[in-house]
Parts: sequence; C-alpha cells; structure tokens
Amino acid sequence: MNWFTCKRSLSIGHEFDIYYNIDGFSIDAAEIPLNGIPDVDTSPANGVPDAIDKIEASLRVAWSQYQSMGYGLTGDRVEIYVGFDVNDNPGLTFPFGDFVDGGPVIFLPTDPAEMVDANGNPFRNEEWYTYLIRHELFHAVQYHYLPSLHFFGHIPSINWWMEATAEWATDVVYRQANPAEAGWQHYARALKSVLAEAGGPESALNASDGLGGSRQYGAFIFAEYLAERTGTVDFVRKTWEEMDDKLPLEAIEQVLAGYGLNLITEVQGFAVANYRLTGKTTDLSAFIGAADGYSHAHATTTWRGLLGADARPRRAAQSAMTWGGSASGSTRIWHGGASYLEFTPPATGNGRLSVRVDAPDQAGVDSEVEFNYFLVAWNNLSSRTPLRWARALSRGDEETHELTIKINAGEAATLIAVRSDLWQESQNIPNSLAMGQVVNWTATMAVQAGTQMNGALNAMWENQAANAGCADWSGGDAVQSLKLPSGKRAWFFSDTFLGDPSKRPTGTDTSFMRNSVVVQNGSSLRTITGGSTCQETDPNTDFWSRYAKTPVGEGGQYWTGDSKVAGNDVVKFYYEGVGDENTRGSYARLPIAGLETSNTINVTPTRLQDCSARNSLPIIWGASLLDHDGYTYIYGWEGDGANAEKSLFLARTPGNVNLTDQSQWRYFAGPGSNGAAQWETTCATAKPLAPKVEIDFSVVRVNGSFWLVHHTPASQAPGNIVAVPSRSAWGFGTTKVDLYTPPETTTNPAYSSVYGARVQPGILPDSSRVLISYTVSKSAANLSCWTRGYYFPDHQYPRFVEVPVSEFFTAAQIP
Repeated sequence: MNWFTCKRSLSIGHEFDIYYNIDGFSIDAAEIPLNGIPDVDTSPANGVPDAIDKIEASLRVAWSQYQSMGYGLTGDRVEIYVGFDVNDNPGLTFPFGDFVDGGPVIFLPTDPAEMVDANGNPFRNEEWYTYLIRHELFHAVQYHYLPSLHFFGHIPSINWWMEATAEWATDVVYRQANPAEAGWQHYARALKSVLAEAGGPESALNASDGLGGSRQYGAFIFAEYLAERTGTVDFVRKTWEEMDDKLPLEAIEQVLAGYGLNLITEVQGFAVANYRLTGKTTDLSAFIGAADGYSHAHATTTWRGLLGADARPRRAAQSAMTWGGSASGSTRIWHGGASYLEFTPPATGNGRLSVRVDAPDQAGVDSEVEFNYFLVAWNNLSSRTPLRWARALSRGDEETHELTIKINAGEAATLIAVRSDLWQESQNIPNSLAMGQVVNWTATMAVQAGTQMNGALNAMWENQAANAGCADWSGGDAVQSLKLPSGKRAWFFSDTFLGDPSKRPTGTDTSFMRNSVVVQNGSSLRTITGGSTCQETDPNTDFWSRYAKTPVGEGGQYWTGDSKVAGNDVVKFYYEGVGDENTRGSYARLPIAGLETSNTINVTPTRLQDCSARNSLPIIWGASLLDHDGYTYIYGWEGDGANAEKSLFLARTPGNVNLTDQSQWRYFAGPGSNGAAQWETTCATAKPLAPKVEIDFSVVRVNGSFWLVHHTPASQAPGNIVAVPSRSAWGFGTTKVDLYTPPETTTNPAYSSVYGARVQPGILPDSSRVLISYTVSKSAANLSCWTRGYYFPDHQYPRFVEVPVSEFFTAAQIP
C-alpha cells in the first residue's frame, strides 16, 4: 500500500488531482523518511516542488491541446499518483481506480527523472517531468472511447495502437505548443525497435513485444504516416471513436475509407516511406498510390539518427553486384511487414537489374498471402531520391515475378517487399515462424543491349517465304501468336499469301487468303488453310475453285484479333470488314487437336452481338485480351471509317466463365464520383478510353503498370511504336514512351506501310526483354495503275523487335 502526503488539485476544463510525496519527508520522526519528488522549490518558490510544477504545467498544456483536438475524458476527475515503482513502472494508466464508474487513474514513478542506463548506471533526466504526463494523459483520453470489457479482452492488440498513438499525440502537443520544449524527442526513442532491430521491419505491422515492451511505442510512425496522408490530426481521434467494438486495424481501415484511402495501399506506401525517411516525391508517390515519404521535420534528422550511422532501416540483404553477376537469398515477412534488399552496381558502366521473387506455398501459412514488390533505383543511398521504379503484385497462385529496371554506376537500388495481407490480432515478438512467409529472391545485374531487331525470327519468316511450296505461307500481316498446351506456337495472320513469292506478279499463279494459321514446332512451320491448295494453274479446275480456301470464315473477310486457350479450343476473335461502320465482330473456336496436327481447318465464326455506344458506330471486341486479378479484360475499337485511328472501349468478364458469353460481360462506363471504374451490363453505356489507336495493338502488364502498345500514326512509315502507361486497365492518358522507330520508310517505287504493332508474349528466353511484332506492307503501281504489293517478295512480312523491359518506364505521373 502506498501513502501520499501531498495533493495538488487543478480545474482546467476537467478536474485533476496530483498525489505525491516529497523526498526525505516523514509523517513523524519515528518513521522512515519517504522516497519522493526532490525537495526543491526554487523556480518558482511557491510551496510546491519544482518537479510537480513541471508536471502540472505540462499537464495543462497537454489537456488544452487534446481538448482542441476534440478529445474527451471519462468521469469527473483524473487522479495522478506520483509514487509507484512496482516492476520499474515507467508510467501506467488504468481506465478506473477503486470505482469502475470513476475516472481514469495515472501512476507515475516516484521520481520520473530518475533513470538507469543500459549498463545499470543511474542518472537523472528532468525532461521526463514534461514528457511522461503528456503520454499517460493520452492513455486516459483513449479510455474515454474504449469499453473496459473490449479492452481487457484484446489487450495486446489494443495496446499496440494505444502506445503508438500516445507517442504520436505527445509529439503533436510538443509541435503545436513548443517544439523545442524539454523532452520533445522522447516520443521517437523506440523507432529503432520497429525499423532497425533484427526482424524489426519484417515483423507484423501491429506486432507487440508485450506490455512495457518497446515495439508498439515505435509504431508512432504509422500513426504519423496516416495522419499526414489524411491531412488532419482528427484521423487518430476518429479511429478511437470506432474502437468500441473493433480492433485497431479494423478501425483504421474504416476511418481511412472515409477519407477515400485504402489501408492496404497505405501499408505499401508506409514501407517505402520508412526506407526513405525524407520528404515525399510526386512521381513515385503517384506510382504507389500513397506517399513515399514524410512531411515531418524530424524524418531526415531525429528519425534517421536513431537508426545508426547508415540512417536507414535494417536490410535483409546488401549485395555489391558485378556486371554479369548474380546474388540470391531469402527473407521471411509477417503480416504487414516489409523487407529491404539493397543492390549496388560496379563503379563504372550501366545496365539493368533484374530481381526474381518467389513466395512459395508453405504449410501453416495463411492461404491469402499477398505481396507487393517495389524495385527502385536511387541517386544514392544517402538522399534516396527515386530515379526509376517497377512493381509486381503477388496474390494467390501468382507466386513468382520478375522486376527489371535500368541501373547506372553511382546509383543504388532496393527491392522493397511488402506483405500486404494483415492479421487483426497483434502477433507476439519474437515472431512465430509459422506465421511468416518466406520470399526467395535472385538478382542479376547485366550490361544491357538496347532495343534491337530479332534477327532469328525475321530470318525464320523470310526463309519460310523463300522456300514456300504451293500450300505454304509466304507472307501475311497483323500477326498474333499463342502458345498451345503442347508447347507448340500457333501464329495467326490476317491477309496471307501462299506459294513462291516470285510468282505473285501474275496475280493468278499463287493463292491469297483473308486469314491463315501457321503452327511452329521448334524450327518447323506448318501452314493451315481451309483446303483447295496447289491448284492455281490447273486448267481442269474451275477458276474460282483453284485457289486456297480461308480456314476461318471462307467467303468472308475475317481479320485477326486476339486469342486465348479455353479448354480444348482456342477462342479467337476476328472482325469482318475494313474498320468502318459496316464492320462486325465475331469469334471462332478452333479445336486444339486440329491445330496440333492438321493442315486443314474449316471453321465458321460466330458473330458477336451488335454493340454501339455512340453514333451507331459498331464496337469490334477482342482486339486485345488481358487476364488480370480474376478477370479477362476484352479491348475493342469503334468502327469509324473516317479515321484510321480508332477509339478504344473495354469490357471484362470473370476469368472462370465462358469468355464469349456476352451476358457475363460488363462494360467500362467511365470512373464514378469516387474515381473507381463503373462497370455496366449494357454496351450502350460504354465510354471510350484514351488514346485512339490502330486496330491492331496490345495491352500488357510490365513492371507493375499497364501498357498500351501500338504503332502511330496509323499505317504510316516509319512512325513510332509507343507504349502508353496506366495504373489501371483503363486509365491510359497522353503520356507515352517511344519504344522503337521502324527503319522502313516510304520510298519510290516500294511504298512502305508500317502497322500492326503487337506484343508477342512467351517467346523470348530472356524475361528482361519484350518481343513486339509489326507488319511492313509494300505497294506499287503497274502500267494499268493496278496498285498491289505482289511485285515485292517481302511484301507483308512480319518484323520483330526486342525491347528491354527497363524501357517500359516513365517518371511522369501515370494516370
């Protein structure tokens, strides 16, 4: 039992009673002198110990600030007892004292200024008279919003946010009242336990090392990050207002949603900001969708200083790389934690850094594990200004990803692996291995060849044409390819020539089809037609029966869109027409068995439902397909005959349903008032995307962004192959990256036309490069003014170019 001989009462918008003893004082001479506050009363000399004067003054400032921030207190008074040292009490606040319906009770050490260093040596720090009461008073404030039964049922989880926000609030009081007042820096003293100690950054976001531990105190930085993101100190109070029946992460998520923010996205930005510990940048923040830094003045000074000489969080790996060298390892990350892996290039040269990450399934780990990986190149490891970046999302079965960026001598790069699935209950430190997820990584750094033609593929098609028999492909445009389940590759062409190119000038000695398929098996190419081949010069055959039939839609003009394997078939989109208002979209189901073995296929396309969103112009669906996040995105273009470049439209359907069942399709109808995409059931509500493009294009995901790859201006030589970035599958804007300028130009008499840029995935053995195809078509006029390309053996050959993945980057803000 503790006895107190002195009491100090305050009425400052609420009643406060401070109980204390004076060091050396005793009730009567026969008793042992009491241990208490130093018997010093000089500044001011008012009959109250100076230590109590300081505690009282700090209490007044803190309560004034907390009131101005909208906080309240339970009961009619708060009792503060300066004189409890049980278990080396650093300060403790209960929601009530002897009466459950009373106000909170604060217990401070007998003399808060008496401290012991890490070596057990005593010392004094009178700054704690000012600091400690501000921290503990905020705990009293927290209990105003927290039912006791809820608190005592979830002490570790709730205590995490209690200590985090009490340190944060203490700092706010200092900043708003007097930033230089004694004790201003103590709020951040435990930051190292979150960011720098072994396992610190990798531990769960809301991990706790028990009552009186240090990690939850260091979590003030999360409260500060979110307060900055919402732009108001009210954010923290609102989380406590939601805590009557919620755990902290649930309350935080709900309050953030009220500000239009997403907790998972904020956790990702938090991890990047903690690595930088400096002011935020515009472009990387926009790429993440959250701030990559802090506005707090202490970030680059106090916080960095607490982390040691290198002034940054603990790294799971630090690799000094060589050109052509590699490094590998693994790290383990808990819910909401992050791991930092640093890579530095040689002192000279430049190239690319690729990091492959893999989070394999493991027994005992939550099946909903989710990671966001950010690979960022910095100007150096001191200022950590971002130069280039890439990201990848790992969710469900998507366990393995590769990220690639440019890297130059003098720079540095960091892989920031953020586990973005959260666990509501606080996990204990030390971490349970069963709750952690292993991430394996392999980094390679290499001198990088720039964008270049793929000579092998170009030669393959040139050789095919030069040696073509009468039933063999010898030219075709708008190529699109697909890997079959067997590993063979089906190449789909629109307009197609068969036979010896030298025989084309007659116009009658070779066949011309509106589409074809060529199946590649290693170096072998097998042409698939609709039959009736090698009869062009047979006088005993009816003239129109002499020529090869088209495999898809014989008698019509079906040109190729994108394709996808679906069960035992390849679903292939086509369009019938020349791109004007009379054009219509369709699809065909090509049996994989026939593609694998046959030379002849006869398939009749099925017309898609007519679809117009404006001006009765048809939307032709299936020009490009993209699988992402459980959906298949279906891109289409508007049949506007007046313009060579068309407006884009977008639909999507669940990835586990019949792709061609249009009753399952939902049409992009523009962003809603909250900025989120709206998906409607009717095509008439569809809204166009930006920009306008040729009818042949691709949408792909590279380095964590969506990229619309196309050739522009339409059909002009040489033009440019460009990539337009977006953070979503629909948000493309005006920013573009020039990937390649084809060398083909318009000359007399071979007038070149360049068009049909498409990404051809899964062909290159080097995942750090992207393969893009395009078509070069040539035409000329003969003496009868019959314009045709038959005179040119290389007419309508596909061309292939390799672009480094690292070229798919822009520092401009991506919509």
